[in-house]
Amino acid sequence: MNKKSLSAILVVAILVLASLAVAIIFLQEKSTVTDDRGKSVYFEEAPERIVSLGSSFTEIIIALNEGERLVGVDYSSAKLEGLPEDVLDLGKTSSLSMETLIALEPDCVIIWNFNMYGRLINDMEEKGLKVLAFNPKTVDDIMVTMDRIGTIMGANATALVDKMQARVDAVVQKTADLTDDQRTKIYLELASKGGQTVGNNTISSELIYMAGGKNIFENGTGYWLADKESIVHSNPQVIVVEDSSTRDEQYFRGAYESTDAVKAGQIYFIDAGTLTTSPRVVDALEDLAKWLQPELFPELLP
Repeated sequence: MNKKSLSAILVVAILVLASLAVAIIFLQEKSTVTDDRGKSVYFEEAPERIVSLGSSFTEIIIALNEGERLVGVDYSSAKLEGLPEDVLDLGKTSSLSMETLIALEPDCVIIWNFNMYGRLINDMEEKGLKVLAFNPKTVDDIMVTMDRIGTIMGANATALVDKMQARVDAVVQKTADLTDDQRTKIYLELASKGGQTVGNNTISSELIYMAGGKNIFENGTGYWLADKESIVHSNPQVIVVEDSSTRDEQYFRGAYESTDAVKAGQIYFIDAGTLTTSPRVVDALEDLAKWLQPELFPELLP
């Protein structure tokens, strides 16, 4: 074989390999994701223009280093770090302007799978928009949602999810075998819910248990405003409040002075927004763990 023929073969081989590489990349960008409605949404290519109507989803996108794809967000996302400078604040999802949304020409809209948004989701889809609706209800669900969002963007969420799972496991392996008596009784108050507390079937309650705590209102369900008498009667050993609360430590000392929590000085303020379905949920778990079971987590103490 002469040099000219060999060169020609090499050129053809290079072109074939290049074509295969392009094809592989293209195939990798194609994806089908099933959201929490059970609806499968197909993407011919990874969306470059994304509207996020939920701060949890926005935080996930930013954590995956894909924030530059965001062209519009809801009001709860607007002040998050990592957003593009030109991202549009669309205000509250409940009063969203369809005209403004469509003008952004999004490739994908991510929204909460709430009943109250059912008509809005239908309207968006009737306008030809691709919509993904999520509503993670457990820590495991959060991980799955992160993986799904990573999939549609062609971003590998595995490393981030694995890192979060390792931190969760490090806490749970120390608290899983605690008896009921060994668990620390806690009253949790959420400023983000208007000062409400939490019962069963909430991520906050799950975090409390994982962290070695016992929710004094574990027999309740959802969120509600607890009266002072029931809190005092339950005698929490620790009180935790979101730091966005308008109530300061002095208020809680006065309101619940007869509780073990106040007597022992066990009142803590947790970073607002961590007790939610975002990558920061693990920060909340570790904070709760060091306050509820400090002897088990000396490495988390300041």
